[in-house]
Amino acid sequence: MTRSRTPRRVIALATGVITAVLGLTALPVGPASGAVTYLYVRGGSGCSDTGSGTSAVPFCTIAKAAKVAVAGQTVLVSSGTYVDEVSPWHSGVSGSPITFQPAAGATVTISGARHAFTISNQSWITVSGFTIKNTSRDGIYLSNATNITLSRNTVQAAGQRASGATAYGMYLNAVSKSVMSRNLVTNNSSSGIFLVNGSTANQIYGNEISWNANGYTRAAVGIDLRAPGNLVSSNRVHDNEDSGIQAYPGGDRNTIVNNVVYHNKGFTTVRQTNCSPPSSGNTAGCITGDHGIDSYGVTGGTVVGNTVYDNAASGINLEAVPAGTSSGFTFANNISVDNGVLCPNGAGGTVSCPRTTGDIRVDAASRLGTTLDYDLVNLSVSGSVIVWGTSFYTTISAFRNATGQETHGLQANPRWTNPAQAVFTLQAGSPAIDSANSSARGQTTTDASSRSRVDDSATTNTGAGVRTYDDRGAYEF
Repeated sequence: MTRSRTPRRVIALATGVITAVLGLTALPVGPASGAVTYLYVRGGSGCSDTGSGTSAVPFCTIAKAAKVAVAGQTVLVSSGTYVDEVSPWHSGVSGSPITFQPAAGATVTISGARHAFTISNQSWITVSGFTIKNTSRDGIYLSNATNITLSRNTVQAAGQRASGATAYGMYLNAVSKSVMSRNLVTNNSSSGIFLVNGSTANQIYGNEISWNANGYTRAAVGIDLRAPGNLVSSNRVHDNEDSGIQAYPGGDRNTIVNNVVYHNKGFTTVRQTNCSPPSSGNTAGCITGDHGIDSYGVTGGTVVGNTVYDNAASGINLEAVPAGTSSGFTFANNISVDNGVLCPNGAGGTVSCPRTTGDIRVDAASRLGTTLDYDLVNLSVSGSVIVWGTSFYTTISAFRNATGQETHGLQANPRWTNPAQAVFTLQAGSPAIDSANSSARGQTTTDASSRSRVDDSATTNTGAGVRTYDDRGAYEF
């Protein structure tokens, strides 16, 4: 089934609010004010990699500039397509990073390199404004790095959709205190953003992450967290081959807040090795997609204030917490609608998605220490809105009576502006308005578009906490 793609949204978030959630020090997201020295790159005639990178005689390659750039310097790259892999030799310092960015008005593409940027054992480096595509390995690869900022880049078509040749859009290996913001990470052959090996205290916010797929097995995720203690906020994550956002073993204590996660489902005519079995009208291909937000074998997570819609399996999922362990999970203020219901069959119709169902699902091993409240769920067809252990609940009131959870949960149409076109702002009269718990763990003072919480005078406040007028879901009315 063909999905219309919405324009890329540029989301400007208040960094102070985001860092407060994890208690982080605010990180610079652009050139430091003290960076007064510039190195210039311009391919073509008149350039020289044996010179000093002045505006009169610029370097020919970004790679050469990366060898000589030091703290406080900004590398300005003129328009063009470059093929070199950029590997900085030096680190910046706090307040004076090394910055790589296009020159004013320039459009810069890096295409065909192994990695466009490799930053290893370095710190305080900013990469902003590049288009990166057709790399043979991961678009941007960070390893054992700290205080790196990746902003406003487009990373696409990394690797190949064949076994042994796939690649991630952004790969963070043992990376800490870094920021990935306002990037478009799309159409790569593995997950969009991948965190592993203890990568922690990172902020992933305001990105659009979409259409990432292995193609031969259901595995590519939008944001894949295999590392603990990171903040994932205000991203739009859609149309990926597997789940939108997932935390897998190693990914404990992550905070997932204010994200819009939708349409992580689809159909491929290539029969895959890890997907749903064939069903009527689906004998040649495979239903792909999985959860909106998935937590598997992890503890201590926070999933708050997200908008989750029309994913192949259960919308918000928690499973496989180690036996006898308190999950420590908080679910609150989310809107989760029409998940785990229908999938395309490749012929313009739909079939039931045969994996897990429910707008929210917590498996039998994961109930201990899990709290759910102030969420809004709804199905437009018959089915289970919540799955708790082995019990399936078609109404939130039945779930509340049986478990004592979701004391303030709602089951209602959230009155989104236009969900068919992926517009998930709230309309007047939405039950999500002024009804959230502002003191829920992870709840922010601004929404996914950096709008402050506002008390709607036409709505009676039914929320709780330090403000009784926060709205549920990613967007404030």
